[in-house]
Amino acid sequence: MTRPGTRRRPRPAGGRPARPPLPEVYRRRRRLAVVLVGAVVLVALGLTARLLLYDAGLADVEQVEVAVTTADGAPAGGAGAPAMLSRQQVLDAAAVVPGGPLIEVDVTAVATRVAALPAVASVDVRRTWPHTVSVRVVQRTPVAVVQTGVGPELVDATGAVFPGPAPAGLPGLAVAAPGPADPATLAGVGVLAALPAEVRAVVVTVTATAAGGPGQVTLGLTDEREVRWGSVDRSPDKAAVIGPLLTQPGHLYDVTSPDLPTITR
Repeated sequence: MTRPGTRRRPRPAGGRPARPPLPEVYRRRRRLAVVLVGAVVLVALGLTARLLLYDAGLADVEQVEVAVTTADGAPAGGAGAPAMLSRQQVLDAAAVVPGGPLIEVDVTAVATRVAALPAVASVDVRRTWPHTVSVRVVQRTPVAVVQTGVGPELVDATGAVFPGPAPAGLPGLAVAAPGPADPATLAGVGVLAALPAEVRAVVVTVTATAAGGPGQVTLGLTDEREVRWGSVDRSPDKAAVIGPLLTQPGHLYDVTSPDLPTITR
């Protein structure tokens, strides 16, 4: 029963009286408590990470793993793919000191140092937890041998010149100033790349000049044969012509105009 003059507080559907809203001060205190607990948890996690990654030595560098491959992923140093650089050269360039925290290894700096090796085409450096720095190197693939001021060196399809053992059967590239910025070098390696494999296998010398214009290329083949290639323009058309042309007897094969190739006997 209710006394006269009093009003019954409305009840919610569940039968319990509605709880009055918390004062604003209590809501603020609750939010502050949640923030403080979160901060304590983050500090604890940070201290734990610091302990594990730095102080306890549980994630120190114990080894540097090096792998050198060719552009197609085959291990360098195998049959038909001589190593252009040694594991020790990569380790020396990487300059990773074992014993320090793995988290402190600057993989970008390591990659930059290794990439500076002339025989390196590309490099990937990663931390492999908990104890390893992995260095994956793709070595340059030589396409010709070129004479430089320090003696014979190798040149790849980009025109980059680098030292290393020359695989058997590489042609000699004759240019005045070998290098990736030299039009004659780029013309010579460009023609080699365009040749069918069976023609490239019989190339002995590649002579390229670029006197103020596009490179002019001449190929010396086995059996004292010669191919006048001309510029790299229309190289695919010239490559399609030269194979059948070489089946004919002759000494000089001229494909400077692939629409009108000639043979001089």
